[in-house]
Amino acid sequence: MNLYPALKAQMGSWPYYIVKMRMREVASEVDFGSKVHNDSTLDEAIQRALNEKRVKQEIITFLTGRPDRFFSSLVVAAIGGSPKFYPVSIADDPQFEIVADEPSIEQSFGVLRFAGDQSYYALDGQHRLKAIKALLQPESGGEDLKPPPGFENEEISVLMVLRPVEASEEDWLSHYRRLFSSLNRYAKKTDDDTNIIMDEDDTFAILTRRLIAGHEFFVAPGRHLDSYKVQTKGKNLKEHTSHFTSLQQLYDMNQILLTTPIRESEGWGPNGVKKVKDFIVFRPPEEYIEELFGELVLYWNAIIAAIPDLALEPSQAKNHQADGSDGAVADNALFWPIGQEVAIKTARALLDRSPATLTLEQAKESLAPLGKVNWALHKTPWNGLLLVKNANGKWAMRNESRKPAMEAAGEVLRWVVGIYSGDEEGAVKEKWLENLIPPVENGDELWEEVRAMRDRVAS
Repeated sequence: MNLYPALKAQMGSWPYYIVKMRMREVASEVDFGSKVHNDSTLDEAIQRALNEKRVKQEIITFLTGRPDRFFSSLVVAAIGGSPKFYPVSIADDPQFEIVADEPSIEQSFGVLRFAGDQSYYALDGQHRLKAIKALLQPESGGEDLKPPPGFENEEISVLMVLRPVEASEEDWLSHYRRLFSSLNRYAKKTDDDTNIIMDEDDTFAILTRRLIAGHEFFVAPGRHLDSYKVQTKGKNLKEHTSHFTSLQQLYDMNQILLTTPIRESEGWGPNGVKKVKDFIVFRPPEEYIEELFGELVLYWNAIIAAIPDLALEPSQAKNHQADGSDGAVADNALFWPIGQEVAIKTARALLDRSPATLTLEQAKESLAPLGKVNWALHKTPWNGLLLVKNANGKWAMRNESRKPAMEAAGEVLRWVVGIYSGDEEGAVKEKWLENLIPPVENGDELWEEVRAMRDRVAS
């Protein structure tokens, strides 16, 4: 016999019970659909295939590395066991007399009993279930995984859905399949902006929020969500808006700036985590976060000081039709995500040629070449590479073959600022010409403008 403290509930046509189970009970008693029911045909299948890599690299890592670990409820289908719910009256207790005439409360608390011959399988949460089993029931000859101390007695909420007594085998299978489909089809992951706003373990998210909260270039009065300097919903920017960049783009740029050669070789954090995707799962010590923040502020201070164009008003510098010929501010690559990515990657490359530990003055000196670049999108080398004419004859940011075009833009910029040597000019020029829209007849003439920019940068 199995007894569980339970809350009785109903949604739609589904009666269900909210119970708590110890992790060891979940590991031993809840199984996968393929073992509970023979799903040899697609019509009988009730669970999607397990992603073993996700279980091992994400969920087990989360459970073993986070003292504040927490799971949402598992949804479990119970088959057999002659389930019976025994409501527990609380109205007789004087302190609960307020609910005596509320049947919805009085009849909700109780104990759910199973005879002991029931079977359970997870309708939702099979990857979480697999991780729990892997920690508490390691397979013979498999990897020796050690659960956190006391993990077997920790408790998890389980939403238990029962098979109606009158339902046939065919009916209950169809109903459970539909429920499984609904649970997974309509579940929606949080978007990237929400993750950056909410995540307390991802170091780059923490640092990005701190920049917006305290750095004079990014901070704006009022709610940060409504910032007129950093767009907090969506990565792409629109013309004439006041935003310098987007939250997602700032996050990406911060990661690029902090990815130094030493961190690429020795890893991140006190433990030298090699992969960024593993580093952002667990919050490092506060001292390390402060160290990164100080470094990041230095980089941004140097970038802002080294590049005069960043003093432009974003709403004026984001206008694809403005070429600057009428005295207006020309459309500027530094105020669009595509140009920001190219610029920040080049900034990191320039910093890489300097000592590992920099003063602000040294960083400004390293980045000074970027301040001599002509960032106007209607000028060479950006015109036809990043800024092109669309089908309506209007200037627009490039979408077609954007990745190779950005790679070509990055290589041209590296050559212009002197990272690439003069010997590499031919390869850089060829890649640039290959990506221009439309193709140009006299590439040599246009390339002279790029050479002139390189000479100006070097002067």
